[in-house]
Parts: sequence; C-alpha cells; structure tokens
Amino acid sequence: MVEQDNNHQREEEPQKALREHIPTQPEIVRGEGESPPGQASAPEQPGDPLELALLDAAQNRDRWLRAVADCENIKKRAASERTALLKYKHDDLLRDLLPVIDNMERALEHAQSTEGMNAVVEGVNMVLSMFNEILKKYGVKEIDALNHPFDPNFHEALARVPNTDKPNNTVMQVAEKGYLYNDRLLRPARVIVSHG
Repeated sequence: MVEQDNNHQREEEPQKALREHIPTQPEIVRGEGESPPGQASAPEQPGDPLELALLDAAQNRDRWLRAVADCENIKKRAASERTALLKYKHDDLLRDLLPVIDNMERALEHAQSTEGMNAVVEGVNMVLSMFNEILKKYGVKEIDALNHPFDPNFHEALARVPNTDKPNNTVMQVAEKGYLYNDRLLRPARVIVSHG
C-alpha cells in the first residue's frame, strides 16, 4: 500500500512542477458569443506544457548561441589588436632615432665640402649605413619624395616656390626625409613644393 502511494506521488511530481512554471491568467467569465474587447476570436487557451517547455528551451539555446558568438568575436578582436600592438611596438624608439640620422647626414654633407676631411666622412658614412641597416631590419623604409607629386598623406609642405620647369605641386627639395614603419607613416617628409 505504501509502495502504491509512493508511485502515485512520483507520477504527480513532474505534472506539479510543470503547473508551477506555466504562467496563469485570471479567467474572465463572458456571456455566450461575447468576444474580448479588441479581439474577434475567443481567448487563447494555455498550450501544452511540453510545447511551452520546448519553446523555452529553444529560446534559451538561441540566447546561448548568441552569447558564444559574442565571446568569439571579442576573442578575435582582442587577438587582432594584440597583433597590431606587437607589430608597431618599436614605434617610439625608431622615431627617436630618426633625428640622429638627420644630423649625421648634415654632418656628412658639411664634411664633404671641406678638404682634408676624408677620414671623418668615411667614419660618418659607415655609422650612417649601420643606422640605415638597423632601420631596415625593423621594417622602416624611407619615403621617396623628390620629384614626385605632393601627397599630404606622406609629405608636409614647408614652402611653395615658383618654378616653371616642374609641374605644379611637385616636390622640388626634401628638407627632412620621411619614413614608413611597416606601411604606417612614422614621420612625413618635410618638403618644398613647386608652384607653377
């Protein structure tokens, strides 16, 4: 007898749990043929508990899939940002080295104009070529600006000089070389542009 009661209780527990989770609405008593205000048909009856549970499970699965997709997108974005950060990590160091190259080039130009300075010229030339090799190793390229059309993305105009020999807005002189670092502008070339 006790065993039958236990079996009966076990059968009722799932139905009781389903009834607790089904939203209940107060029942409205209407006369025959009377429809609810704003509706032409009869009020909807609560669906099958199994269908409601399956619908809820489908909605939860959809939410879970969206959350997983969001997490994957965040991981990909973080990985691409980390890659860009590592690619351009020497930015500041290289920018600081550029004025050293500028001064060495100026010293080299000055030394070449004075006689008896061959040893100094050779030494400065060797150091300059070493600097250039280091820059190439780290992905720094010089911007070739001379006799090219002025491009505000890579050049900074210091002056415009009238010149009828060259086309309008052509770089006539490079006052300070520009450099690219892994295809990103490290420093624009400072140039003097023709004005026809």
